[in-house]
Amino acid sequence: MLPTALRSVIGRVLPAVLRPNLVVWPLVAEIDSDITTIYHNKSELYRLFRKRLWETEAQAITLKICDILLARFHRRLRSTHVTSRPFGLVIDPSSMCQLACPGCVRSTRNEALRIFDWKSGTLAETRFSALLRTYGPWAAGACLCNYGEPLLNLQTPKLIRLCKSYLMAVSLSTSFSVQRFDAEAYVKSGLDFMNISIDGATQETYEKYRRNGNIELVFKNIRALAETRRALGRNTPVMAWNFLAFEHNKHEIPLAAAKARELGVDQFRVIRPFAVDWDDPSVQIATDVEDSLTRFNWLARMHMSQNWNPFPDSLESAIIAQAFDEPVLPPEEPQTPAQQGHSCAWLYKNMVMDATGRVLPCCCAPQPGANMVFTHFDPASPEPFADPFNSPRHQQARAHFAGTAPPTDDAPYCTQCEWDHDKVNIGPSELWYYFHSVDPMLFDLRSLDLLTNW
Repeated sequence: MLPTALRSVIGRVLPAVLRPNLVVWPLVAEIDSDITTIYHNKSELYRLFRKRLWETEAQAITLKICDILLARFHRRLRSTHVTSRPFGLVIDPSSMCQLACPGCVRSTRNEALRIFDWKSGTLAETRFSALLRTYGPWAAGACLCNYGEPLLNLQTPKLIRLCKSYLMAVSLSTSFSVQRFDAEAYVKSGLDFMNISIDGATQETYEKYRRNGNIELVFKNIRALAETRRALGRNTPVMAWNFLAFEHNKHEIPLAAAKARELGVDQFRVIRPFAVDWDDPSVQIATDVEDSLTRFNWLARMHMSQNWNPFPDSLESAIIAQAFDEPVLPPEEPQTPAQQGHSCAWLYKNMVMDATGRVLPCCCAPQPGANMVFTHFDPASPEPFADPFNSPRHQQARAHFAGTAPPTDDAPYCTQCEWDHDKVNIGPSELWYYFHSVDPMLFDLRSLDLLTNW
């Protein structure tokens, strides 16, 4: 097989018309226009992928594409019950955090007033393995963080590797202000992308928002990770320094960018944060600073592409094959035109679970009495939900957006949510890079647009 870098170049410059037998476009377009063809075209997709990929790889990618097309169909119709699985999993390996940043579930004020219903806990490997058996064959990506610090779970590298055994892209976000960090374990885990949150270049500025954080400890851990990558001859995880721009720290942006380059970070991103002055009025957004991205390593994305299947001998081949053998049946509902109004992308694209197994509708922070906990995923329960993504509250929330939910005093939080309903943690850009990593020659721009932009 051609190296990923060469396939990427060929996929970009060789017109699709010159490689008609290596493009998924006709098949995905037919399924999208008529979902009843999904059973037949599943076999055709597999045969196409088998020309370029090993058997388990071809089975997994076929499943993931069919699942995305089913989810696209369900969102277009605003279905209440879905036959698709979430293609993105947002999971907290740890619900704990050593910091107390304003606006977060762990801030001093929020802890004292119990503004959020956030429980401490560590994700057990058994619970995570069960979740992956339920959704892994169909999922394209996992984001192993939400409100907790994932590095506090010493099993996180093992959880990452479990995701890679289902051919999933894996990212996480960390403050990196942790005493125990095994750089070798993370480099060898198969982790694709690491966001490192550092909002300052000096301790004095940094700790105004990252309360209890130690910036020198952060720098030490970055150096360890960069040096370990070099020693092992690896290019992943790609490291991105995320700088939340506030009034108190914006003057240190140039200094932070220079430090990022010195430490061997691949990207430096300046981000406008959510407002946290409701928690601490002294922390104000820098409204005159725009989002920006500086790339120190222009090959970083290519390195991630090469990391798509880092452990070919450790794939969950039996589980993926069993999922592949399940019939992919079209939904029973008629293919009527899209209903009026909008829906929430979270309810069709991503599923969120905290470290204790609580399933949430999105990346929201649960509040007492707000009905933000939709169900629990507990493989040890005598009657666990076979599909928590179709929990009664998920269906009730979808029905609300479809205009078919009956009035109730016990409605889920989604009925009053004012957040962005279109942006999810694992969305268009993540899917685009994922399929481009599989094989750029198979996915032309039309295919990528159909599979990602909806």
